[in-house]
Amino acid sequence: MKKGFMVFVCAVLLVLTCTSEDDTGDYELQHVETRMWPSSGISVINAITVNGEIAVSATPDTLITAVITRSCTGSDSLDAEEHIDDIAITESIAGGELTLEADMPDTNDRDYRADFDFTAPADRYLDITTLNGDVSLYDMTAGATVLVTNGGITTDNMQGSVAATIVNGAIYCDMEEFGANETILLTTTNGMVTLLLPADVRAEFDASTTNGEITISGFNTITYTINEVNHKVGTLGVGSSNALINITVVNGNITIQAR
Repeated sequence: MKKGFMVFVCAVLLVLTCTSEDDTGDYELQHVETRMWPSSGISVINAITVNGEIAVSATPDTLITAVITRSCTGSDSLDAEEHIDDIAITESIAGGELTLEADMPDTNDRDYRADFDFTAPADRYLDITTLNGDVSLYDMTAGATVLVTNGGITTDNMQGSVAATIVNGAIYCDMEEFGANETILLTTTNGMVTLLLPADVRAEFDASTTNGEITISGFNTITYTINEVNHKVGTLGVGSSNALINITVVNGNITIQAR
């Protein structure tokens, strides 16, 4: 932790127990914990989990808050309780970056997961990674890098540069603003990509899919240098802003349209 930087952490623990609905008769135990940090001095939120979802929403509050839900199955409630703490949640603050990470046991004996639900000031950059889970970002303005394996990515009213990569999943990216010198890089192997932009946006684009079709519509001006079913290159709007859009899909359609 950075010298001289005092961190205030408030944690509230709520424990819930419920039975699963599958045929094994296993119990699923959930521990819900809330952690909070002053946002001053933190410009980046780095969140990493396995078998879990990550959501980040903008708040006018000056605190960064994370609701952490750990889940563990067991043969009964006592068995699950004995193993819930096998899921380790670590946090650190260094160089203006808050890192929150879930470390899962290396075993197939039971199901473990950890979900993170953040609220934070809108102007924090996001660096998000999850394996087997979805990512949802709402009203954030500083941009994001997102890596998902087996899950989907959704952004709503997003601003800033976005780099999103999925293996097996769809991307729905709604940009409230997309300005000069910003970039959007969207890549998925198996899944469709939908990108929504302001109708008056100015940007260069290159979109390609191996097995699928590309649709671009609703903008004030669209100019193509390549206009094929599965590969389109050109410009949205008139005049250069050095804004770049690159979308690559293997199996799935691409839609770029005005909001």
